[in-house]
Amino acid sequence: MSKDLKNLNLKSLKLAPLLAKYSKKYGKHAAFGMLIVVLLTYVFVVVRISALSKAEPDASQPPDSSSLIPRVNQKAINQIQSLEDSNTQIHSLFEQARNNPFSE
Repeated sequence: MSKDLKNLNLKSLKLAPLLAKYSKKYGKHAAFGMLIVVLLTYVFVVVRISALSKAEPDASQPPDSSSLIPRVNQKAINQIQSLEDSNTQIHSLFEQARNNPFSE
C-alpha cells in the first residue's frame, strides 16, 4: 500500500476537467450552499449556547472558589472604619453611598 502511495502523482489525476465540469454544473448554487452552511453553523452555536446555559453542576462536585462567599479580613475592616471616622468628607461619601447606592 505504501508503495502505491509513493508512486501516486497528483498531476495524473486530471482534476482540472473534473472541477470545470462540476463548477459549470453547480457554480450558480455555490452562494446558496455557503448560505446554508453559515446558517447551519449559526443554529448549531445557538443550540449549544442554550444547552450550556441551562446546565447545572453535579451535586457530587465540590463547590469551586467562585461559588464560595468571600471573606474580608477583620483588620482591613477596622482600618477602613477608622479612616472613615477620621475624615468627614469620606464619612459623608460613605453615608451617601449607603443611602443611595445607584446614584453617580
